[in-house]
Amino acid sequence: MEQSKVVMIVSNALVPHDMDDYKNIGADFVTIPCETEEQIAQATHDANFVVTMMRPVTRRVIENMEQCRMIYNLGTGYEAIDLDAATDCGICVSFPGGYSSLEVAEHTMGLILACARKICRLDRAVRAGKWDSYEKKEIRTEIMPPMFQLNGQTLGLIGFGRIAQNIVPMAKGFRMRVVASDPYVPDEVFTQLGVEKVINQYIIEHADFISIHAAFTPDSKDMFNREQFKQMKKTAYLINCARGNFINEEELCSAVKEGEIAGAGLDVLKKEEVLLDNPLLELERITITPHAAYYSMESREKYAWRPFENISLVMRGVWPKGLINTEVKEAYMAKWGPMKDE
Repeated sequence: MEQSKVVMIVSNALVPHDMDDYKNIGADFVTIPCETEEQIAQATHDANFVVTMMRPVTRRVIENMEQCRMIYNLGTGYEAIDLDAATDCGICVSFPGGYSSLEVAEHTMGLILACARKICRLDRAVRAGKWDSYEKKEIRTEIMPPMFQLNGQTLGLIGFGRIAQNIVPMAKGFRMRVVASDPYVPDEVFTQLGVEKVINQYIIEHADFISIHAAFTPDSKDMFNREQFKQMKKTAYLINCARGNFINEEELCSAVKEGEIAGAGLDVLKKEEVLLDNPLLELERITITPHAAYYSMESREKYAWRPFENISLVMRGVWPKGLINTEVKEAYMAKWGPMKDE
């Protein structure tokens, strides 16, 4: 493949992990901050590869891409890209895939422990000089109760992909019972991991900890709202390291305040840019981390390397890793020539 143009369309200018890597494979890498559809269409018109992060890559934009072979989405959520249009135009769409599956699984387990053992609340009490209140009953009566062993508690996983499957041995290490729901995962996967396959409603009604790991679609917006909270155990916690839009945050606040559920552990919110006025921050029984579940030194290295790796693969006639629209292969080869698996 001759000299290729790689265009990164983002909200703010970003630099790839190592510009020399791209130069060495004959790729000219440019970053063009874009906001509007018109800006994106103009920036990507003659690009061979497009790297994007939460930009609206619409059918109009895609049909205007005359040279594009692959759109690489930097995040794990890719709903901003019109996959059908990309497939129709013979353009591969790929993403980081499981670059941080283990990290998110570990973080999920950390939030479960933080909720179960009131770790963050106890830490704040100590820092506020309340250590001696243990004997004065303040910590014993106002913070710790109710507190239960994880042993024997039921963890319900909504979605049973890579992350959820990584959680299973961790939860079982604490002797938790694990159930999960996912209509797209074969029964044998549940059987191999010793997990009971159930429906969402069972998890909502019976789980002590509910952890969301489903793929987000417009239909799943506010999947957890007041109706679900009323059906959950009063001692149950909701854990979310997936997408903020799964939860109606206003109704979560009400449910926690009114004691309909025990609390929540959240790594994602609907609006993560402005937090100071978010009422979730006022509730002691909700533990919040700043969209950090994906992070480790190992995952950061994989994340930075993956766009270059996939662009390099496609330039060598090899299908990219994390190919989302797998049905594109026939149209791609008809347009660009033969491809092979790595």
